[in-house]
Amino acid sequence: MVNSFIFSQETIASIQERLEILERCLNEANVQDETTAEIFKFAKTQGITVSQLLEKGRQLQYKLNKFNKLSEVLNQKTQLGESAIILCVRANFILKEIFDQYWYLFLNKDGRKTFRILTEDFVEVYKKIKNEFNDDVDEKSDLYILVESLKHKISSLIEASVKINAISEEEINTFDLGDITPQQSEAMLISLASTKKWDWVYRNLT
Repeated sequence: MVNSFIFSQETIASIQERLEILERCLNEANVQDETTAEIFKFAKTQGITVSQLLEKGRQLQYKLNKFNKLSEVLNQKTQLGESAIILCVRANFILKEIFDQYWYLFLNKDGRKTFRILTEDFVEVYKKIKNEFNDDVDEKSDLYILVESLKHKISSLIEASVKINAISEEEINTFDLGDITPQQSEAMLISLASTKKWDWVYRNLT
């Protein structure tokens, strides 16, 4: 389960490289450079300044750092056999926020490659976990909470990937994911996961 939330080193390196390129281009702007020109063009079409775009890049880096720290704690708790479903849910929603709010920072070849890798990896994880899922699964179970939070993340990731042309509509159809419309809100899933966490704590105190 932990592997479904942790980026591969290749993916992390690709994202960090993209952010470094973005910052370098904005601080040392050369309008003849293809990547810089692309960034300026996007900023203009979105009605935002280049400095605002750079600030978005910094915000993205903060979110990624937060996600990676959360993943480390999740890894540790899982290895110790401790309840970690609340961390799983929070990790999924941090990624959803990244996909929803910062997809336009990946509008280049490397960015598209990164999102394609993410889409393929997370779709595979979702399908494996969904294979254990059936209509009789208790809505308060870890599996139900996990699948519902994954639906949020996968939906946002696919939408972002389509926006930057990292993946086509035809390819999405071949994933055969079925209905991935979440049935529970983020607030409800956090609430359910929090209850599960304390249930585990109380059981282990007795």
